[in-house]
Amino acid sequence: MSEEAKISRALGRLVRCPVLGDDKTLNRYSTDYSIYQIRPMVVVLPQHVEDVVAVVRFARDEGIPLTPRAGGSNTAGSALGRGIMLTIGRAGPMNRIIGFDEIEGQPRVTIEPGLVHDELQRYLRKRGLYLPSDPSSGAISLLGGNIATKASGPHALKHGSIDRYLCHLQFVTIDGDVVDTADEASLPSGITEGVRALRDDVLADDEARRRLTARQEMKLASGYNLFTLIRHHRIGEWVGQLLVGSVGTLGVITQATLRAEPYVEGRATTLLTFRSLSEACDAVQHIRQLDVSAIEILDCNTIALIRQRRSDLEVPDGSVNVLLIEYAGTQRYELIAQVERRVRQNGYQLAGPIVTVEGEEEQARLWSVRKAVLPTLRSYRAGWKALSVVNDVGVDVTRLADFIRDVQAIFDELGITVAIYGHAGSGNLHLRPLFDPHAPDLPSLLTRVADSVYDAVLRYDGTITAEHGMGRLRTPYLPLEWGQGMMRYMRQAKQIYDPADLLNPDVMFGERALTDDLGPV
Repeated sequence: MSEEAKISRALGRLVRCPVLGDDKTLNRYSTDYSIYQIRPMVVVLPQHVEDVVAVVRFARDEGIPLTPRAGGSNTAGSALGRGIMLTIGRAGPMNRIIGFDEIEGQPRVTIEPGLVHDELQRYLRKRGLYLPSDPSSGAISLLGGNIATKASGPHALKHGSIDRYLCHLQFVTIDGDVVDTADEASLPSGITEGVRALRDDVLADDEARRRLTARQEMKLASGYNLFTLIRHHRIGEWVGQLLVGSVGTLGVITQATLRAEPYVEGRATTLLTFRSLSEACDAVQHIRQLDVSAIEILDCNTIALIRQRRSDLEVPDGSVNVLLIEYAGTQRYELIAQVERRVRQNGYQLAGPIVTVEGEEEQARLWSVRKAVLPTLRSYRAGWKALSVVNDVGVDVTRLADFIRDVQAIFDELGITVAIYGHAGSGNLHLRPLFDPHAPDLPSLLTRVADSVYDAVLRYDGTITAEHGMGRLRTPYLPLEWGQGMMRYMRQAKQIYDPADLLNPDVMFGERALTDDLGPV
């Protein structure tokens, strides 16, 4: 009997939930939305918390790596693993809304990790509420994965990432303890003592404290969420917030309580078209100072690629760079006027008239071009693929134009067509180069692209991932972003929660190369 079969049989005796080891299932879970392929030994579909506890304890006792997986939409390879895959998916049953209440007038909703983000939004909208952290992939992404990757979205400019709305978590530790971070009595002493010591160490380190303070308003999802050590004040908050962005390396999330906010009625969107990308980036700096909800950018390459494939959309003509600005609330009319004034005062050479629309249908028409980017690139042309390599970088908005200029020079030198788009108001860009998947030098080319682009990112003290989270795609570059001093504290956090490194190894730290485990692309 194979080792995989032995593990499946042993787990089957411990739990009543599905334990799958057939080729079809293992092949299905050997990929996610990344460039990697890793086949697990067995896939377990837990039905309740007791299943999670049993599987985690088995993995600990047997010394088998365990990978928690949600929707599998991660582009950095964090939803893959060689050992036991613990999949909490949208098919359920750990996909429910557990409860809704208000504490001192603050609406809160408790959910399980398999709940689809947009399903929660529909539930909240019926109550006049919403979750302001709204990733663009909300139709397919699961809330457990959103927490594990520190997801945000286009409205992070105004509303921040999901950690801002997290009240408390329930999670299972590597020892199989069920922890509720709202209940200090449930916190294992080893974790509380370790986290308190970690906080003391960080606060006593002037350089570490300065680094965290300088970056705490930046949109980033790289490394562990050490920001909690300077933002929050209670042990339960520190213990729970460290799991945000941890991509399953510190514990298995089984419930979360999130703060909701009143839904703001009345929205509008402005379309600006620029002849110069540099001017578009300069405009972002001025417009983001206003209380707008979102500022999205699409460069002229992106617009041209969409125009070639999507004749059904109203794509702007000519070689233009686009900004989309969204407003919400009764103050939107004043904001629209302020945006128009700033455009006029700075003398930008627009490629067309300023277009502002209200109403869901009219706004959806403007946003349709932005929403079409990734689907269009994924099916752009036979023999070419928009691979996820450097697809989630971030820099300070004041350096956006310089950074884009450097990036364009990199791809021009390599002879690669690249689409540049993203959440410009937060300095968060999605770079999607088009590759020939059959090129014999593809691995070396991928490495060269990543090395060159991340070198540019880090010259501007940017981040290798602003919202998509960590994974195999980024582990080689994490020390370059944070430095050895901060890496020491991040490894200290891992040691506190998972000293044997069994929870999702290789997706936060690792010695592997970027193109190890490269799958068929």
